[in-house]
Amino acid sequence: MRLLFLGIGFWVQAQPPKLVIGIVVDQMRADYLRRFVGPKSRGLGRLLQEGIVYWNCHYPYFPTYTGPGHASLYTGATPAYHGIVANDWWERALGRTWYCVEDTTVHPVGTDSPKGKRSPRTLLATTLADELRYACRFRNKTLGIALKDRSAILPIGRSGTLALWFDPQKGMWITSSYYRDSLPAWVVRFNAQRYPDSLLRVPWTLAKGHACSDESPYEGTLPTETSPTFPHQPKDYTALLYTPAGNWLTLELARHAIQAESLGRGPCPDFLSISLSSPDLVGHLFGTESCEIEDLYRKLDKDLADFLAYLSRRFKPGEVVLFLTADHGAAPTPEVLAQQGFSAGRYPEKELRARAEAFLRTTLSLPETTEVFAAFLNQNFYFSRRLSPGQRREAALRLKEWLLEQPNVLAAYTFAELAGPGSSTYTFSRVQAGYLPARSGDVVVIYAPGWIEGDYPTGTTHGSIWTYDTHVPLVWWGLLPWSRAVYQPVRITQVVPTLAFWLGVPLPSAATDAPLPEVLDAAFSP
Repeated sequence: MRLLFLGIGFWVQAQPPKLVIGIVVDQMRADYLRRFVGPKSRGLGRLLQEGIVYWNCHYPYFPTYTGPGHASLYTGATPAYHGIVANDWWERALGRTWYCVEDTTVHPVGTDSPKGKRSPRTLLATTLADELRYACRFRNKTLGIALKDRSAILPIGRSGTLALWFDPQKGMWITSSYYRDSLPAWVVRFNAQRYPDSLLRVPWTLAKGHACSDESPYEGTLPTETSPTFPHQPKDYTALLYTPAGNWLTLELARHAIQAESLGRGPCPDFLSISLSSPDLVGHLFGTESCEIEDLYRKLDKDLADFLAYLSRRFKPGEVVLFLTADHGAAPTPEVLAQQGFSAGRYPEKELRARAEAFLRTTLSLPETTEVFAAFLNQNFYFSRRLSPGQRREAALRLKEWLLEQPNVLAAYTFAELAGPGSSTYTFSRVQAGYLPARSGDVVVIYAPGWIEGDYPTGTTHGSIWTYDTHVPLVWWGLLPWSRAVYQPVRITQVVPTLAFWLGVPLPSAATDAPLPEVLDAAFSP
């Protein structure tokens, strides 16, 4: 969308791009742009050479998980306002965990698996895709594609045309009746090609020229293997997603979607969200220092090169704009850091919960049979409903004091503090930005840098407020024939306001952040 000064006292606004594409690389740290991009790269390297690169982009809240990350990126808001406070949270009224895109009122489409019972109904705020649909009076299309259901569903909001995700039991792409009662014919044809079956016959081998070491006691193994070393031979669809094949499958489906749905050919701009989930699975299993993560990104670079080349052939300059980012980063493998003398480790959360419960029973003079916690997840303590409101308040204060005395605990906050006035301190402001009283816990604990949640015995994870989890790449492509680097700190919640102003559509309902001036300057410059 460019502005031309005609010399008669006003500006004339040209047409916006016909197609907006957002690519999220799940668990991609910002430093991966430098670590894994070779001098001849035409994928990530092309984006760096032809894009506006924000080298200091961060997620401004806790916890940094996949569900909140996708929701925050596309609503322009934090979990306190869009409601996706984690991938799973404790639903007090039901007395069980609730998955962020779970919906028992819909039925699977393309499968009989319960993985098809999904929708965006827990999302409280509108997304850019929603506002684009509204502004175009629902004449355009907005699609979400990802191996993970939440990564396909949340970006396109409640009015999305179609979300597609992968069923590892069937080896097929599926959706739910929230979107339609049957799969589009082109998806049926794509599934009939049985690409996953073909990919299962190809081992994942390590390319030459890597600087990594392919054997570490801190790496996990594929579900069907006993060794973490190359070559890897997945035996089922679940294991296949832990290889570069998952990225290829996702981008190939995206290319078919562009053609079959004629995206970018309608009366209003269309929107396509692509989330690449395999990097997250590989990072969790093998860790950030592994040969697997390095080789996966080298192969992803080639897949992105093919996808960018396809877009350049199909669209004219200015018809498509693309941005690439991540939903969160990842912590270095803690044992690797600890070996070098850093303070790092896997926090013993089961032990922490048991000790905290024993402490509160003693402090509050509760019977041994009294259930104190209903749940402890996402570093959130949820008190049992058997405690009275007064007991909850007292327990929260006592638990906070106790937690602050524990090793490698940096901060703890009660529900009364987080539901009250804000604060400019780094830790409190991040936790409060991700806190929604109805879905978050009664006390939130923050571990010291280097200490990760203890559910993963190997590899790594994410979720903290520290920069290894918050710092992500952000690259805009399709605006300039040259590159531009920006080093000032920016927030991921600035992406959507930028696109809203560029496309001339309303801001999403909870988006209050500022747009990125460098992008708008490039979009509106003569």
